[in-house]
Amino acid sequence: MQSMTYDGFFFTPNAEDGELELSFFDYNEEKLKNAEKVENTAYGDKYHIAFFKPNEEGFVEFDETFEAIFADPVAYVENLYGTELFGCILRKTTQSDKWFNNYLTKAKENVTIHNIELKKGL
Repeated sequence: MQSMTYDGFFFTPNAEDGELELSFFDYNEEKLKNAEKVENTAYGDKYHIAFFKPNEEGFVEFDETFEAIFADPVAYVENLYGTELFGCILRKTTQSDKWFNNYLTKAKENVTIHNIELKKGL
């Protein structure tokens, strides 16, 4: 069995069935494509992880971010079903910190703007 290759993926709840939807991606920039993996071990690669969740009022909020080594990050995310968590997992490389920090900044800004607009509409 050949393993799937990707640099990261977003995981979001599917509105129709509640299952997590996975959207895989590879880096577009050449310097990111050629970066070396950080802490590539016999157990797996190291990944950046970001979680978002709905708050008590049903609005999206940032939950947490951390790094971890996974043998299979897809299996990890599939076990999150029912937790209401969603976000992004990105393979950690010598060049990935900037990409991940930009993702977090933009995601947090979008969540804030979206929630303000929703609250104004209530």
